[in-house]
Amino acid sequence: MQMMRSALAERAGPAESIVLQERPVPVPGAGQVLVRVAYSPLNPLDTHARADRIKWSHPGFPFVPGYEFCGRVEAVGANVDSQWVGKRVSSAGEWGGNAEYALATAARLVSIPDAFSWQTGATFSTCAPTAWHLVHSAGKVQAGDTVLVHSAAGAVGALTTQIAKSAGATVIGLAGGAEKLAYAKQFGADHLVDYRGDDWVARVKALTADRGVDLIIDGNQGADAARNYQVIAPCGNVIYLGAMAGPAPEVPIGLLIGKSFSVSGFVQYFWQAKTKYREMAEIIPKLSSGEWRIPVEKVFELSEVAQAHHDFEDRRLLGRTLIRVGGEI
Repeated sequence: MQMMRSALAERAGPAESIVLQERPVPVPGAGQVLVRVAYSPLNPLDTHARADRIKWSHPGFPFVPGYEFCGRVEAVGANVDSQWVGKRVSSAGEWGGNAEYALATAARLVSIPDAFSWQTGATFSTCAPTAWHLVHSAGKVQAGDTVLVHSAAGAVGALTTQIAKSAGATVIGLAGGAEKLAYAKQFGADHLVDYRGDDWVARVKALTADRGVDLIIDGNQGADAARNYQVIAPCGNVIYLGAMAGPAPEVPIGLLIGKSFSVSGFVQYFWQAKTKYREMAEIIPKLSSGEWRIPVEKVFELSEVAQAHHDFEDRRLLGRTLIRVGGEI
């Protein structure tokens, strides 16, 4: 029996509860492929599932983290075209990427363009469509709009900033602390505000002459989410795509009506199903040329998955973080 190294979350617990162990290499079933993993991006859902903070899409314990991964197809199961073997692919929405080999559903694979490095190939199929659809599909950004981006030093925030600027928007980025503000500056936001040290509501109002912003993109939520409604302009939209700071307070319907703004949720896959992946016609060439960039700032080894979770939950990471499994295979 062929064995592989694998991270494992045996039960709900803190980051340190993840262990590294030898496990059998899985065998692809009908409709599946076996992927030799190169890199696995750290996804917030990895940490939420390990801590049992989510019920939606939870794989159950024990499980191998790695909600996203990329690598080469090693073998295919029944009813899968053998031409997949040897191809560079990325997978998202299925667990197992924090191991030397992982199973993926063939119908959900995304081919990695030849122009992409392994690290870009690991991240583009989630981060890039998310940012693109936040701006163009869900956000409907037009030239002249003002967009407020929470977590502007994170990977989605950084790429959303770049895409919104390409669409002709004015971008205000929020980040916590001088280091993150300095980091976020490179992505082109017109204004950067320290939400920890500044009264960010007052700063955003001042920057917009009290009008407010047309679109707010927030992956944090938490108790402070209600402050978004103080700076959203009439007819604007607040989009939530995550809850890193915990759930938000209930939205006051009277305020929605009185100010005539909307609050909506976001999952990239619904928008991609609607567009049938047409956004890739713009995303791939702009990432290939460097006009847009997904920032990969930290790479952990497979033996360091627990540390990666710990640093992420302490909000010490910038840009996108990867787990190197096989590396440049």
